Amino acid sequence: MTEKLKLPWERVGSEYKATKKKVGMLLDLDRCVGCHSCSVSCKTEHEVPLGAFRMRVRYLERPDKPTIAFAPMMCMHCEDAPCLDACGNNAIARMDDGRVIIRENKCDLDRDCVKACPYGAIFINEEKEVAEKCDFCVHRTEVGLEPACADSCPSQAIQFGDLADPNDPISLKIKAKGAKPWKESAGTKPSVFYIGHEEWMEEKVNTGVQIDPKDEDITYEQNNLKNL
Repeated sequence: MTEKLKLPWERVGSEYKATKKKVGMLLDLDRCVGCHSCSVSCKTEHEVPLGAFRMRVRYLERPDKPTIAFAPMMCMHCEDAPCLDACGNNAIARMDDGRVIIRENKCDLDRDCVKACPYGAIFINEEKEVAEKCDFCVHRTEVGLEPACADSCPSQAIQFGDLADPNDPISLKIKAKGAKPWKESAGTKPSVFYIGHEEWMEEKVNTGVQIDPKDEDITYEQNNLKNL
């Protein structure tokens, strides 16, 4: 007799959680087309206010050729998370599967976490008066669904999986492609890995093109668009 296929929301419980011992993400910059589907779907999924991002895409001018590289940026869910240590109110915690989350009911808006993050991944939601960041869409993954960014990516440049399982697709690809974390030298041990990552990107990422005019130095302006 053929076993009945379970729907995603029927996988909640020990069976599902056992397969997610250390969640992580793999971003393939060689496949990213800079379409912003990930950042838009993330904003929609989490009702992120205008001008703020949990996931943001940088447009970076290459130093060796007149082309553009795209770099999706997010919370790296570090093993040694500076934000977790910086929060004096225990509002930031680590789940059993390794992801770092913000407990909104404990956030006192002291902004120490924002200053501590070397990736600029935490922002203040002025409407809700809490700090926010990517949580790998815990409300989706706990019922067997993909994070919104991975689910919406048309080029499959974003993959979510279990870093603790050597046979997980992202573990195999990380090893085969030599993927590495962003700002590895910071020693935070991120759970997000990048394929096609180059060191010059780390230096330019804070001056890349981004939708929000408040976000770092360069924004979408007519002059900038002519040069893309």
